[in-house]
Amino acid sequence: MSPDEAAQFIHPGDNVGMSGFTGAGYPKLVPGALVRRVEDATERGERFMVGVWTGASTAPELDGALAAVDAIDLRMPYQSDPVSRAKINAGLVDYLDLHLSHVAQMVWEGTFGHLDVAVVEVSGITAEGELIPSSSVGNNKTWID
Repeated sequence: MSPDEAAQFIHPGDNVGMSGFTGAGYPKLVPGALVRRVEDATERGERFMVGVWTGASTAPELDGALAAVDAIDLRMPYQSDPVSRAKINAGLVDYLDLHLSHVAQMVWEGTFGHLDVAVVEVSGITAEGELIPSSSVGNNKTWID
């Protein structure tokens, strides 16, 4: 499906598990499609924010783009984007700076609520429907489970 079709699975208030660990393995196109949905909602006077859960920092096309349109409600466990950092420091984004090794267990226990959608970059999908991970696995298993 297209990135715009995939982004339709993400709704305001959702917690979204995104793949990626620093600049590797993060979704490249779906975050931009989500930004367009947020911009459309904002033009209609609606608020559209999501929780963004990852394995670590990602890249400007994910963290920075979503932060720039005020789409992030909660960000965890780590990020390094300057736009996100400014929003966090201004108190506009809730942020939990957890060590990666604690995230999966806390998600399994429901500490942060329910994970609604997983957006995971893969290198391919087998004929049997199995996913072939890309260069970053991080919390992907937890998001997929």
